Amino acid sequence: MIDELLDRIAAFHRSRSTVPEFPMVGEVLDVLDAARSPDEIPPAPPLTVTRHLAAVGPSGEAALDAVIEEFLRIAHDLPWRQTAGYLDTLSDEYLANYGYVQLVGPAPSIIEHPSVRVGIGVWGPHLKYPLHEHEAEELYHVLAGTPAFGTEDGTWTDSIPGDAVHNPPWHRHAQRFGAEPTVLLYCWTGAVEADAVLVER
Repeated sequence: MIDELLDRIAAFHRSRSTVPEFPMVGEVLDVLDAARSPDEIPPAPPLTVTRHLAAVGPSGEAALDAVIEEFLRIAHDLPWRQTAGYLDTLSDEYLANYGYVQLVGPAPSIIEHPSVRVGIGVWGPHLKYPLHEHEAEELYHVLAGTPAFGTEDGTWTDSIPGDAVHNPPWHRHAQRFGAEPTVLLYCWTGAVEADAVLVER
């Protein structure tokens, strides 16, 4: 069910001029090239964040739009998740406007893998994702929206679709989301078993 989406994500990574700058992408591509979707994907309760998908449109960049197009086509049939450690700490407003689909990674990902995570997250307008950290190395690509990415020292960097943001292991980072829904493609490598942990609430 997700083979076409994985193929388009791999093609997107290969289209980026940033690929040589992030060695972790090589490991991600090896996993994407070998991964195959299970015949059936167990259903999961829908999340309200999926209502924002109706406002997501093309960027005009072919490789990026190919990912968005396929993701939107199958999104409502995919198992959406939220980080378990966030459920008792983040606001009801945040939880009603956030969720992600983990395509590859530790259970309960659609395709299980011990050292790589690949997924797509969606956030509604005007949210702030507080400062958080994780042991895994991370690479974000903005697929839709204009999020700003922050660091522990209070520096914020604006972004547009197609931009990449790299977070080394244990790098504390935050996000602010703009007036439109944000869609982020994320990849983790290394110590991917543990979820992100909030360091600021």
